Amino acid sequence: MKSKSTKPRYKTLCPSLPLTTRIKEGLPRLILDRLPENQQLTDSGWCKVLDSQGGFLRWGVVDMFNNAMHLISSSEKDPHIDFASRVEDAINKRSELKISEGEVIRLVNGTGDNLSGFTLDSYGSTLILSLESFLLADMVDYNLHKVMATLNPEHIVLKIREKGRKVKGKLQERTLLGIPTEEKIRVQESEISYLVQPMGSLDTGLFFDLRGARKEFAQNAKDKSLLNLFSYTGAFSLASAIGGASRVVSVDTSPECHSWAKENFLLNNLDPEEERFRFIKDNVFHYIEKMVNRSESYDRIVLDPPVRSIAGTGRFFLKSDLYKLVASCLKILSPKGRLFVTDNTMQGTADKLTHKINKGSEAAGIACSIVKTFESEPDFPVHPFWPKGQGVIAMEVERT
Repeated sequence: MKSKSTKPRYKTLCPSLPLTTRIKEGLPRLILDRLPENQQLTDSGWCKVLDSQGGFLRWGVVDMFNNAMHLISSSEKDPHIDFASRVEDAINKRSELKISEGEVIRLVNGTGDNLSGFTLDSYGSTLILSLESFLLADMVDYNLHKVMATLNPEHIVLKIREKGRKVKGKLQERTLLGIPTEEKIRVQESEISYLVQPMGSLDTGLFFDLRGARKEFAQNAKDKSLLNLFSYTGAFSLASAIGGASRVVSVDTSPECHSWAKENFLLNNLDPEEERFRFIKDNVFHYIEKMVNRSESYDRIVLDPPVRSIAGTGRFFLKSDLYKLVASCLKILSPKGRLFVTDNTMQGTADKLTHKINKGSEAAGIACSIVKTFESEPDFPVHPFWPKGQGVIAMEVERT
């Protein structure tokens, strides 16, 4: 951990006037291959962004592997101090939210907080700082550590989640504070307890950007049958079970995820072996086909798929296959039943998801209507100049 900032060695970039204006207004990131040919950058590292008169605009970090320049700081003198101040501002904004003490919360949401490439999540007494690139680790210095320390965490974990290249071996992670632990820890979301694993993989076992949707499911689950596809660690299943669902079926190809989900049930004093609960290891398409052949249906279906899934002979790619799954789900959805569907490619929009839902409806020959589009959670803000960084898009569809 560096005790003081050092002046970065850098390249320079003088963008066009329209782009200069957007940068002055707060654009958080540049896409490298969209720059004019005479302004193309060929190496990763620090970059000083100037206007046409040579005036300072921003410090940026060029990330060739992710085809991006993260616009880090508007302070020419010391980008590290300015960056830490931005983090502090984001954390202060979260303290104003009406989120119960001890609940999981996102403290920094990348571009949404003008901190491109960085996220900071609080899991009770554990903070997880995630970076999109090794290059951004230079910002994790004494100034940032001081800001995070004001939250009095017991542990701070740093994870590098490279998007543009595959890193062999284990996920790059280390602890910045406390003793590393591979064990699961207990956290809260909407008064429901979950087990999460801070270290060992990129995903901790709980995606809380769907906090509001799960809470709504719990409130409307009584006496309803629920099918949770790509169920992961069973968060939607658990919320629905606590809400009084008459039947909860969780489908995933991973036996480890099912074991984890059962732990979550036990943590909330629910017996996972109870007759109304089933945890099925199967390919989602195969399972739906079985349900169609048996003429079985559900009142509620959760379709929250990963961007891609390659397990055994099963292949799923969200961009190309989502509408097919929507079509299949409509076939086993009860009349007036509700399908919850998401797009978490990080590049989705409400219009794109609407198109996929409509295409699925046409493919199935079953009419449906979108009854709700879920808003982003308050701790997952969207930058006005970077809407594709809004994260998960979620809608609820009713079979008509």
